[in-house]
Amino acid sequence: MGAIGVWLLPSLLACVFVGGCGSPGTRWSPSWRVAYGRFEDGERTTFAEARRLMDSGERMGALGLLRELCAGGPDNLEAGAWLQDLEAELLRDGVDVLAGTGKGGHSLKVHTAADVLRLAYAERADVEPTVASFVLAARAETDVIAALNLLGKAIELDPTCAWAHYGRSHVLLQDRTRSDRWGLAREALDKALQFDFGHLRARRLEAWMAAEEGSRATAEAQIARWIDAAEGDPRVAQGELSDARQDLALLLLLKGEDSRARRMLEDLEGDPTHRQRRLMLLTVALQEGGNELAALDAAMSAQGAERAATALPLVQEALLLELFLGRPEEAQERWKDVAELSEDTTNMAELIQGLRARVRLEWADRARESRAGD
Repeated sequence: MGAIGVWLLPSLLACVFVGGCGSPGTRWSPSWRVAYGRFEDGERTTFAEARRLMDSGERMGALGLLRELCAGGPDNLEAGAWLQDLEAELLRDGVDVLAGTGKGGHSLKVHTAADVLRLAYAERADVEPTVASFVLAARAETDVIAALNLLGKAIELDPTCAWAHYGRSHVLLQDRTRSDRWGLAREALDKALQFDFGHLRARRLEAWMAAEEGSRATAEAQIARWIDAAEGDPRVAQGELSDARQDLALLLLLKGEDSRARRMLEDLEGDPTHRQRRLMLLTVALQEGGNELAALDAAMSAQGAERAATALPLVQEALLLELFLGRPEEAQERWKDVAELSEDTTNMAELIQGLRARVRLEWADRARESRAGD
């Protein structure tokens, strides 16, 4: 299934919210002078340049700079994580960046990309058993138990390592065999923030957990604060910022602030990050604001935003045509498309939308039969 330890957050856009409230989080600021993430001025400049090269697609140049940083500061987990993620990306694209490294000579010729990464970092942790090497090996792991064991070794060496506790929180959330995973993950996250109050990745996870728990007010405040802190920071990818803004827009929609949500989504025009989801949120915002024609246009744009067709944009378009624009015949065509799209899928959400479409079509058939009998 690939490395579990990439430690990227599921977007709030996929969450189902329930009621609840919470107090806004405490103010915080990220630091460049913390353990396992310390950058001197020259190193910070080098890191920012590496990130600029990554964002512009010059990956090999970025690879060289990140390796230079990690050679000079092997305990810097911020630089190490970005290097590892870039190596993983290159390996997935068939670039054998770890071939010949270590005793095993790990290569794509004999292993999958995920296994090359896992084996290389596991070997480094065996040869140099440090806090950083254990955390990075855990990030590359494909097994939950193995990842937790590695993070446990890191915590044994340094119980104050925020990265190790953050990683433990993230991995625990993925371990669905544990009935107590949520409470354990919360404890681990609290420890991470205790030891690095401004840890950007941990703060992002904090906001996600608040939203999952139904604490919308808390989640809104935390995401807004995270966006302010992350803006312009090279430790945060632009795609992550865009995701966060979409998540905030969703929370605003849920509390009825459709105008604010619409402005936020319109400001993201042209951003390729999860374009289909952004357009679907914009569809809802426009619909709530009474602009049905613009909502229909956004729904149709969402339909073509990704090559792999999904039912949700079609459903939204069908509802707009049927309920707001008074064009039932066109709506029926969209419902047929939804039904057809769900025929060969195993995705539960698509199956539910397909059932919804078939019910709508049956209602329409009965209505026509009733009119014919009058």
